[in-house]
Amino acid sequence: MAMVGFSLSAQEKGYLEFAGRTIKDQKPLGGSHITVYKGSTKITDVTTGKNGKFMFDLEFGMDYKVVFTSPGCVDMYCMIYASKCPADKAIFPIYELDAPFFEFGKPTVNYENFKNPFTKIIFDGKKTFRDDEKYVEQFLKNLYIDPEEMKKIEEQKLEKEKQEKELLAKLRLAEEEKLRKEQIALAELKAKEEAEMLKKQIEEQNRIEKENNAKNIVNTKENEANQALVKEEIKLTISNEQKKIKEKQNKAIKTNYENDLLKMVAENEKQLKQSTFAKERKEAENNEIIEILRQEAITKAKADEIRFDKKIKAKQAILHSRILNHEVTGLVKTVAHNQASYRRASVKTFPEAKNYKAKKMVGITTDSENQTFKNLYTITVSEGETKTVYRKEKYSWGLVYYFKNDKEIKEEEYFKELSLYNVPL
Repeated sequence: MAMVGFSLSAQEKGYLEFAGRTIKDQKPLGGSHITVYKGSTKITDVTTGKNGKFMFDLEFGMDYKVVFTSPGCVDMYCMIYASKCPADKAIFPIYELDAPFFEFGKPTVNYENFKNPFTKIIFDGKKTFRDDEKYVEQFLKNLYIDPEEMKKIEEQKLEKEKQEKELLAKLRLAEEEKLRKEQIALAELKAKEEAEMLKKQIEEQNRIEKENNAKNIVNTKENEANQALVKEEIKLTISNEQKKIKEKQNKAIKTNYENDLLKMVAENEKQLKQSTFAKERKEAENNEIIEILRQEAITKAKADEIRFDKKIKAKQAILHSRILNHEVTGLVKTVAHNQASYRRASVKTFPEAKNYKAKKMVGITTDSENQTFKNLYTITVSEGETKTVYRKEKYSWGLVYYFKNDKEIKEEEYFKELSLYNVPL
C-alpha cells in the first residue's frame, strides 16, 4: 500500500486519512499513478502496487485535487474540499474510495464526462467526510449512454450523413452540368475561331498564288536572257577546269618526287634507329634479367625469414611450456619442502634451515623485427629482479652484430652465455 503523510504535528492537529484502491473491471489495478495537488501545486505522487491500494494523510484547511492515471485508460480526478474543516480541528476521519478505471473504446461510456471530477468529497460539518451524493448521482447519470439513446444518435448520424451525401451528389451534378455547358461554349468559340482562321488561310493562299504566277512570267523572260550567259559561263568553266587539271597533274608529279626523297631519308633513319634499338634492347634485357634475379633473391630471403620466424615461434611455445612445467615443478617442490620443514619444526628433531636460499626462477622471452635494411632478434632473460637483454642485428648485405644490454659483444660470448638456455640463437 502506498502511504504518504503531510502533517508535521499529527499528534496536535487532526487530518483526513484518505485511502482506497484502484480497480478495473472489479479487480485491483496495479501500476496506477496517483498525483495529489494543493491548488495548482503538486505536493506528492505515488504508483500503486499489485493490490492497487493507496493512502494519504491530508491536512485540514485546504482543498485537494487527486488525479488518477493508468496506461490505456481515461484520466480522471476527484476533489476533496477539506478547506471547510478548520485547520486546527482535532479529528481523524477516514475516507475510503474505490477508483474505477475505464478503458478507451467502450461505446456506452461518455468519456467527455471525465473532464469533471468523478466525485466530490465534502466535510459534513461535524466529524466525517462524505461524497456529494447529488453530484455523484448526476455524474453517473451523464457517464453512461443509454442504448436507445445511442441508437437514436446513430440513426441521426446516419440520416445526417445521408443528407450530406445527397447534397454532395446534387452539388456534383450541378458542377458537372456547369462544366459541360462551359465546355460546349468553349468548343463553339474554338470552332468559330478555326473557321475564321481557315478563311484567312485560303485568302492568303490565293494571294500567294497570284504573286507566284506574276513572278513566273518575269522569271521565264529572265531565264531566256540568262541561258545565253550560262552557255558562255560553261565554256569558261570548262577552260578553267582544264587548267586546274594540268596544275594538279604537275603538283602530283612534284609531290611524288618529294615523297620519294622523304622515303629514302626515312629508310636511312629507320636503319640507324633499328641498330640503336637492338643495342638498347639487349642492354635492357640484361638489366631485366639482373632485376629478376635480384627479386628472386629478395623473395627467397623473405621466405627464409618467414620460416625462421615460424621456427622461433615454435621453439618459443616449447620454451613457454617448459617454463610452465618448471614453475609447476618448483611450486610442488616448494610446497613439499614447506610441509617437510613444518613437520621437522614440529618434531624438533632436525635443525632449522636458516641459510637455505631458493633458486631464482628464470624467464625467457624472444622477439623478432624485420626492418628495411636489417633484421633484429631479441632475447630477454629474467632472473628475479634482474633482466639481461641480448640482441642480434643482421644486415641485408651480410654483416651481423651482437649486443648485451645495448653493449656490443663478440659472437663467442653471445653464443656461450645463451647456450645455457634452450632458445634458438
